[in-house]
Amino acid sequence: MPKRMDERPADTSATVSQLAAALAALGQYEGTNSAAEHAQEAARLGGKGYYRSLLTNALLGHAEGEALHADGAGLAADHVRAAQRQALAAVGALDDPARLLGVLRWRALRVAGPLQESAQDAATGPVVLAAAHAAEGLQRLLAVCAAGQDPLHASPAALTADLRAAREALTNIDIMLRLVQQAEELFAR
Repeated sequence: MPKRMDERPADTSATVSQLAAALAALGQYEGTNSAAEHAQEAARLGGKGYYRSLLTNALLGHAEGEALHADGAGLAADHVRAAQRQALAAVGALDDPARLLGVLRWRALRVAGPLQESAQDAATGPVVLAAAHAAEGLQRLLAVCAAGQDPLHASPAALTADLRAAREALTNIDIMLRLVQQAEELFAR
């Protein structure tokens, strides 16, 4: 009998063979899924941890693509929210505020990185840069919120640094909005 979708096993990690098998089941892996193949590929890439991360992220990317299509398939908004809660249940974040904040921060980090890279291309324009700053600010605020779930172990210096970094990132958005306002005033004349 399959496990319930809202149950998460104790912190266990999938093996590279399990990850490859999941990718193969989705038509995204064409190797032999043997220990020798995995060892060779890990050595070629520079390490087992990096290889495992690549497989994990390939699986995540495929799952995110499927979720993107499923969520946009004309479902009612409450059904989409309920379905999206399954991802949080799968990582054990529904009933654990600290874990929820950690997962949300991780998601914000995954948004911030590509936005920061994209913002390096001048052709993307200032709004992408503002979005990168907003994502950076959000992940810093989530770090403060997560640390607040365990105040006895929270570092006041780290909290202060994260709050300052969040303020700076979000201030950059204010600067961009002032520039937009100035441009509108200039062209309105």
